[in-house]
Amino acid sequence: MKQTQAIPAHTDPKAVRKLQLVLGVIVAIFAFLLYIQSVGFKYTLDDDTVTHKNAITKQGFKGIPTLLSTDYWYGNDDSLRVPQYRPLSIVSFAVEWQFFPNRPAVYHLDNVLLYALTCLLLFYVLCMLFEKQNLLLPFIVSLLYVAHPIHTEVVDSIKSRDEILCFLFALFAIFLVMNHVRNNNPWLLIAASFSFFLSILSKETGIAYVVIVPILLFVFTPAEKRKIAIVALAFALPIIVFLIIRHIVLAGVVISSFDSPLNNSLYLAKDFISQKATAVYVLLRYVILLIIPHPLSYDYSMMTIPIQQLTDPGAFMGLAVYGFLLVYAFRNIVKKDFISFGILFYLLTLIPVSNLLIMIGSPMAERFMYMPSLGFCLVVSLLMIKFTKADMMKRKFGTLSQMLSSNSMLFVVVFVIVGLYSVKTYARSQDWKNNHALFGHDVNIVDKSARVHFSLGTVLLVDLYPEEKDRVLKKKYNNDALVQFNEALKYFPNYPTANFFLGQCYMNKDDYLNAIRNFEIARQITNKPNTVLFNNLGVLYGKVGQFDKSLSMLDSAIKHDPKFAEAYSNKAFAYLNLANDKEAIAASNKAIELNPKYAKAYMNAGCAYVNLKEYDKALDYLNKSASLDSTDAETVFFIGAAYHNMGNLAKGKEFMDRSERMKADKSR
Repeated sequence: MKQTQAIPAHTDPKAVRKLQLVLGVIVAIFAFLLYIQSVGFKYTLDDDTVTHKNAITKQGFKGIPTLLSTDYWYGNDDSLRVPQYRPLSIVSFAVEWQFFPNRPAVYHLDNVLLYALTCLLLFYVLCMLFEKQNLLLPFIVSLLYVAHPIHTEVVDSIKSRDEILCFLFALFAIFLVMNHVRNNNPWLLIAASFSFFLSILSKETGIAYVVIVPILLFVFTPAEKRKIAIVALAFALPIIVFLIIRHIVLAGVVISSFDSPLNNSLYLAKDFISQKATAVYVLLRYVILLIIPHPLSYDYSMMTIPIQQLTDPGAFMGLAVYGFLLVYAFRNIVKKDFISFGILFYLLTLIPVSNLLIMIGSPMAERFMYMPSLGFCLVVSLLMIKFTKADMMKRKFGTLSQMLSSNSMLFVVVFVIVGLYSVKTYARSQDWKNNHALFGHDVNIVDKSARVHFSLGTVLLVDLYPEEKDRVLKKKYNNDALVQFNEALKYFPNYPTANFFLGQCYMNKDDYLNAIRNFEIARQITNKPNTVLFNNLGVLYGKVGQFDKSLSMLDSAIKHDPKFAEAYSNKAFAYLNLANDKEAIAASNKAIELNPKYAKAYMNAGCAYVNLKEYDKALDYLNKSASLDSTDAETVFFIGAAYHNMGNLAKGKEFMDRSERMKADKSR
């Protein structure tokens, strides 16, 4: 039999502390290296809403007072307002913007550093909790936590920094509380209370620690009930302050887009029972994903989660699993059982996002597992230690080699799991490098998600199509986007933005009738007036010769945005076709007043003056149009027409021929 390295009965405390430092460094470096690839990633999902598309964030330091006194989405899109007060993460973005404006690499790097710091702090907190044991359990739990693929959304998504900060400050609060219990220093308790306040300022789910910390003190310390009660009170006070501030900030916010079934499909449930049965089924899926984190998706919205009844297998199994966990935890927590604590930590951090007590903006999300997964990792680690008969109680290891050699069977299992997790984490992170990669991958995972189909179509149409120079590829992007929007509408027919973009796809194909049909559907079911929608309908009705309808739509666009220059120019085009040249000139001049560099407005005015046989004025406007846009063959043609009508046939032919050559070159 192979001999293992002998371990002294009494290991030097200095050697133990040195090993603790080494293990902590390993954990932090492992976390950093696992996610450092994300520094080269772009913005994804809602990253832009808290960075370069947020008017307040872009003010840097000057925007911080506003960020502290407004709701989370303030400064972005007024059509999206939800009851969230999470100022701390978005303040951090403002600070970064002050020094590194619009640099996604910096935001990603800071996420990775914060994650590595969180994992390092987690290891040290676990060492404090299990100080009567050796370093085996804290090290294994930390390795599993670092590598678990379910964390990829949080670390790779800039916007999800709220999750990272919430957990980081909660861990620091626990670290301070443990030191307070050891040293009986009231200042440490005050500092812990403040750190907890920062945790819930990062995200509301941190409130769970007001229950977790007293349980933690009961299980892991000899603290008396009175001291535990004082700590609980110190953690309750920040919650009261937070709720008061939150109430004041959100008092005037008009909530929108929060209870849509597109966001949370549980709203599709016919009654309360089926809604909660579906929520329990989601909880079962969390357990499955924690055990086997494949496949992963950023979206679990509309049509990806079937509505359940209590008698359905998914809901029934969920009730059975969670019923067992609850019974085990409550029966054994009084015995200060570590597995019971892990279960309660998992359940307590899961409750705020479970849709059981209150409905939230999503039925399920991998980011919601960022904190609960620690409870899972703790329970799994304890079970592995138990079944491999590893010794975490008596022996104090002084070196890493002693720890590994004395628990070789355990570490074989651990390294296999951590290795598989790491491969999956690295591969999944690659999907987060940009929106096209993310949506293109996940549309195959949750192929019934209306939101994912819509998101992929939006990337193709809005991001890739306008920038593409190759005509064949450009056409492909438009056609692929059209397919995705149709898929989105198949699963969620009342999807106004999908209809809007579908209309845009048909407009790009010069399929005016289908474009009008989809824009009209979008207009009928949209919640608020859309000036671009009215303008597009105005253009399209003009294309099919319905100029009265065109003018009506354009007037609606102007009504909702009186400074919309394009709508005035399009009105000029409609007036030209109705032979109302003076109105065309007036509309063109209004567009020019709003946008002096609007070439099309000058062209329309020039055409009207050609019709009125005021050729000198016509040429003034047309030449100005050509100087602003030298690639517009139509403007060159009308310059030729003006010269021709003036009797200068040679010059007229010169410009008309040039126009034909420009059209030919463009069509190649």
